[in-house]
Amino acid sequence: MSLFGAIGRELKGTDGLTWGQINDLWSGLLGGGYQSKSGPAVGWKSALRATTFLACTRRIAEAVSTVPTKLYLKREGQTRQLAVNHPFYEILDSEPNEWQDPLQFKETLAVHCAVTNNAYAFKNVVRGKLVELIPIIPTHVQPKWTVDRTPYYVVTAPDGSQERFTTDEILHIRGLSWDGLNGMDAVALLQEPLGLALAAEQTHAMLHAHGARPSGIVSVTKNLDEKELIRLAAWVKKHYTGLDNVSRVMILDNDAKFTPFDMKGVDAQHIELRKFEIETICHGMGVLPIALGYPAEMAARAAAETLISMHLVHTIRPWHRRFEKAFDRQCLSRAERKEGYYTKFIDGEFLRATAKDRAEYNKVALGGAGNVGWARINDVRGWDDMDEIEGGDHTYAPINAGPIGPDGVPIAPQQKPPPDPKA
Repeated sequence: MSLFGAIGRELKGTDGLTWGQINDLWSGLLGGGYQSKSGPAVGWKSALRATTFLACTRRIAEAVSTVPTKLYLKREGQTRQLAVNHPFYEILDSEPNEWQDPLQFKETLAVHCAVTNNAYAFKNVVRGKLVELIPIIPTHVQPKWTVDRTPYYVVTAPDGSQERFTTDEILHIRGLSWDGLNGMDAVALLQEPLGLALAAEQTHAMLHAHGARPSGIVSVTKNLDEKELIRLAAWVKKHYTGLDNVSRVMILDNDAKFTPFDMKGVDAQHIELRKFEIETICHGMGVLPIALGYPAEMAARAAAETLISMHLVHTIRPWHRRFEKAFDRQCLSRAERKEGYYTKFIDGEFLRATAKDRAEYNKVALGGAGNVGWARINDVRGWDDMDEIEGGDHTYAPINAGPIGPDGVPIAPQQKPPPDPKA
């Protein structure tokens, strides 16, 4: 069946589509977008040409993909351990599919999440065992409800054919959602700021294309016929426009003169507009501007360390938790979760601020100066991905506190019996 036949079949489905869904379907399949009031059509491709939106997407995607993700098993009354013998461990740690490593796989899903608030992957299950996860382009997937409110997915293949999948066959990681099934498309929500940013960039580019400043007026004392006017315009365009001719001295004859407009790009507030759009898009994406290196003034970076920490906690950590919970619920069975299997982003090192703060935290965790520690030396070394050392598996206890009991309370030392007077 052709692409248009597949679309026609879908539009004639018994469950029906709203006009908004029809628009989304055409936009996704044909590479279109949402028409902004400022002029440019905004789709995911054009949105990523807006440098701020691209930078926000990269910050989220790289922060998700570069943090290791592990599968653990923690049974009641036991310490947790890596579940290296579970098939899902291999997918998370080494090979999610035949052509991607875990970093590339998570980065792809995170890009999809940042741009559309939806990421999908087909769960290839062989003989009841999950063997690989295959990413699906979000614009090719339509999440829907049946009459009895059971979710399912309609996936459009590259050849235009469509197939229906259950939730057991599709991994769906969603961001901000209104109905609990569809993530709200960030491009659609930010179509006006993105359209304005694209329009401002195009306008500024045209200023440079025409000499890096607005044009002026060439005036002559005599009347010009049409041929002379065309020839003069062509001569000016050839010799005095474009980046190669910036600041070139104009030479005129026959009492002709050039009067430039007293207006520049800064005067037209293009720079201020583009700065405003950086902040607006960052706010919409939930990314602090400082994470993109903005503003550039050093005075504004006085609290950069605190702001970066806020970025990690309030922007990146929620995405880590979304991925963890999606992996747990959709890639592990209920019995496995009940047994104690769970996924975890190893983001402790990632979320820590400075070396000084880490040193202070480690010092308190290990204990000392009369304070009982709660971490072992090997725990602290593990946080920095260092090998364990012999004798590093004990917690510190002050000498005057005595040994630590199973309940964490120091055990009082036994008093020696009084000497026997008969001895």
